[in-house]
Amino acid sequence: MVKTCSAAAVTLLLGFSHIRAEKELSPESTSVQLIFPKEFGEPTLPIDNKLTKERISLGENLFHDTILSIDGTVSCAACHVEEFAFSDDVDLSRGFEGRLGKRNSPPIFNLAWKDHFFWDGRTRTVRDQVLQPIQDHLEMAANLNQVLNRLNRRKSYREDFKKAYGPGEITSETLSLALENYLLTIVSGDSKFDRSLEKKVKLDPLEDEGRKLFFSSHRKGGAGCSECHSGPHFSDFTFRNNGLQPAPDLNDFGRFGITGKEKDKFLFSTPSLRNVAITSPYMHDGRFENLTEVIEHYNNAAHETSTLDPKIKKQGLQLKAAEKKALIAFLKTLTDPQFIDSSK
Repeated sequence: MVKTCSAAAVTLLLGFSHIRAEKELSPESTSVQLIFPKEFGEPTLPIDNKLTKERISLGENLFHDTILSIDGTVSCAACHVEEFAFSDDVDLSRGFEGRLGKRNSPPIFNLAWKDHFFWDGRTRTVRDQVLQPIQDHLEMAANLNQVLNRLNRRKSYREDFKKAYGPGEITSETLSLALENYLLTIVSGDSKFDRSLEKKVKLDPLEDEGRKLFFSSHRKGGAGCSECHSGPHFSDFTFRNNGLQPAPDLNDFGRFGITGKEKDKFLFSTPSLRNVAITSPYMHDGRFENLTEVIEHYNNAAHETSTLDPKIKKQGLQLKAAEKKALIAFLKTLTDPQFIDSSK
């Protein structure tokens, strides 16, 4: 994922719209250079939160520490489990006291290439995203000031924050920056499909047939998946209504809840299909347990509303059984082995 280099190493100078002045890194700091497939292109890394070994380590510790929750029972990692590509295996996330969340926990990798977060895109930076689950009453349910008091009382965290961000009290800003620093280093881009592009392995005939279906348009007899799940991240990172029947018990209007615009009703962020075979259940509400159910959804007629995405084939894909099998075989080639190995 990352490699270390000297403190004078050049880092990418693409930043966010609101940035703080970056303190000069101490001589003890170890700068880190993000390693990623060249096909991804340069990511947007914050110029005011340069990657360092100390910050990444601190962020990783915080990510796995239940100290961030109201009663010390829930961590970020509780809903973002590494062996599931940093998602979880339940339909709706469970938080403090087992409280049922409103949406499925999305996987969190390749965040450095995204410009919006959450299913409804309500935040534009990782640092803004990370503080919301900590304070959400259905998730970690914590009072941020109480969390900061706990962190400041713990000597090990005071020392680690000092190494990472200099002297001074631990604040909500440095807390969010530490989590951001770690999360930006989670990179996934070494699947069987990626290796096949590099001529290191070959897809078997069934996988290759699924590949053709995935990348071929409806007009050419394909499934047209790549029209929305495009590019090296297998997502165009836009918001779409993919023809799901709205779940009446959730009353979830997607992007509309943020913008208030009718055109955004039932639109949700298009997820990456990388690691899709290990990130079930699927959709924003986790309604589908497996890939077979997902493909059946697209294979049948869509639920039509005024905001149904024009790329969705209203009458369904009408794939044959053999084609559906091939498509699933290809989707399984998008799994990065780093997540499989970590669960052994």
